[in-house]
Order: sequence, then C-alpha cells, then structure tokens
Amino acid sequence: MKKFKLIIFEGIDGSGKTTQAKYFAKKLNAFYFKEPKFFKKLILSQVNPLTELFLFLADRSEVYSRIKNNIRVNLRKNPRRSVYIILDRSFPSTLAYQLLGRNLKKLISLKDYLKIDLLVRQNIEPDLVIVFDIPPKLALSRLKKKTKFEEKELLARVRKAYLTLAKKFNWQVVDGSKSKEEVRKNVFLILKEKGLLR
Repeated sequence: MKKFKLIIFEGIDGSGKTTQAKYFAKKLNAFYFKEPKFFKKLILSQVNPLTELFLFLADRSEVYSRIKNNIRVNLRKNPRRSVYIILDRSFPSTLAYQLLGRNLKKLISLKDYLKIDLLVRQNIEPDLVIVFDIPPKLALSRLKKKTKFEEKELLARVRKAYLTLAKKFNWQVVDGSKSKEEVRKNVFLILKEKGLLR
C-alpha cells in the first residue's frame, strides 16, 4: 500500500496556486516543495527553449530526490501515518509551457518526454493534480514582478495547453479567478471527494 500522498498545484503565475498550495500544506500538515528551486536563475535567463526544458528536468530530479528522502525519514519515524506532500508546480508545467507553449513537441513527443520525466521523478506519480485556471489578462494584473514566462501570448497558449492536458490526464480544474475563499472551498471539496483529507 502506498504510504504517501502527492498533490500537485498547477497553473500560470497569478492563478493563485501558490497561495492555495501553502494554505493546504499547513491544513494537511504536509511538506511543501516548489519548482523550480535549484536552477531558477539559469531557467529565468535567456536560454533556448530546449536548454530550458532540460534545466527544468535537472531541477525536478533534485526536488524529487528530496521528496523521496522526506518520505523515507518520516515513514521511519511513524510507519503507520501517510506522508503528505504538496508540490507547487511539477511536470504538468513543463508539458504546458515547454512542450506545448513553446512547441517543443516537434522535437520530442509527449510519450517520449513523459518516459524521461518519470525517470527524473523516480517513478513517483501524483495522487492528484489541480490546475488553477485563469484568463492571462487577469493573471498578469495580479503580478507585481514579471519574468520571461509572463508574456500574454505565451500565457494564452499555456492556459489552453493546461486545459487540454487536464482533459487528457483527468486533472482537476478550479476557477482561479474567484476569491481566495471560493477557490479554497472548491479545492477542499476536490480533496474530500478524492479521499485526500486527513
């Protein structure tokens, strides 16, 4: 029986995913991780899209190594209790931004990419992926600081990609344009429905 629960919060910047991820990490007494963490400065620099994709994979490898270590340590301490992990972005972001948003699928197929990514994630699959959907214009208006990823045209493609992927992989979609309280309530209902509340 699987002794850990991994929940990934996804969406374009400004969708409210980080606010909700941090809230539910506290609510579920879960470990909180965020991607990218280790190579963020390089990722945000002006590198070509393929380099960008491999930097995300390298970063993810480090994040998942730490996730696996946390699971191991905590199960040793309390083998009867499931370990909860909330991850703020992961492979769905790379699919939406790089493969579809930046059209890298012409260089690497979705199937081949997912094989590599699963290897990087050490075969760890999420129990739930929640995508916070929001119109790019509203998302941009919420952001104080913008990076190379916050271009309206790119975000429009990425939003469309997230919604396409959500249908394909049965991810949950939440309207991120609503108030924090309404969004929180909707996430709570999804977690309850999926049996992921402690």
